[in-house]
Amino acid sequence: MTKLNLGNAIFKGWNDQEGIMICGYEWGESKADQEQSEEIEVDFSIECTFSNKALRYGERAKTWPYDNNIKKWFALWGHALDEEGLGGDFDKSLVQTNWAITCNHNIKDYSPFLEPEAIDNFLLHVETLKPKIIIFIGRQLIDLLRSNKVWDRFTKIMGNEITPLKRVQKTEYQDKGTKFNIFFNDFEKCKVICFPHASGSRGLSDKYIALYEKEMNPILSEFKQYKRIAD
Repeated sequence: MTKLNLGNAIFKGWNDQEGIMICGYEWGESKADQEQSEEIEVDFSIECTFSNKALRYGERAKTWPYDNNIKKWFALWGHALDEEGLGGDFDKSLVQTNWAITCNHNIKDYSPFLEPEAIDNFLLHVETLKPKIIIFIGRQLIDLLRSNKVWDRFTKIMGNEITPLKRVQKTEYQDKGTKFNIFFNDFEKCKVICFPHASGSRGLSDKYIALYEKEMNPILSEFKQYKRIAD
């Protein structure tokens, strides 16, 4: 397996190495999107950022809840993305992929993500892109990473764990909704953060995600300084 499975273009010097990898479970389209995809031929030679997929996929990309929620999260953390054209250097530093190459409407069983093909797909992207930050979008992904089928291969690429896995729950949150756990894990060559699924987590609110500005703003600011990206 040598082909990368990406939702946006690669920009040399930005997300080709040491960028921010947004990683979900798999390419889960709604039935409506899947039917529409079969009717529309996508030109993958067209460059697009995660911030503005409409350049490649058309106006329908602006309606995708998963993408829209993640873009909203970046704004809540103080690092809004630019949806005009190809945006700025920060937008070009983001790359979207998924743990597995499969495509399903919903996930009922997570065991297939520990099958060799799925693990190889994820680690191919890690080894090729060597992201500085991995943002998992899906609670189970941090557990998959720490599986004995994945852990040693991952740390061989990204170095040893330098801080223990940290679970952060915002207990001060008083509104209706679930107090989700967010996970932070530092390795020698990258930071790993795990958030709930952006469009499939029941009870997840923007107000709750906004409380993680305290953790995410410094991480993203440090990344910008490392990549010499001006705010």
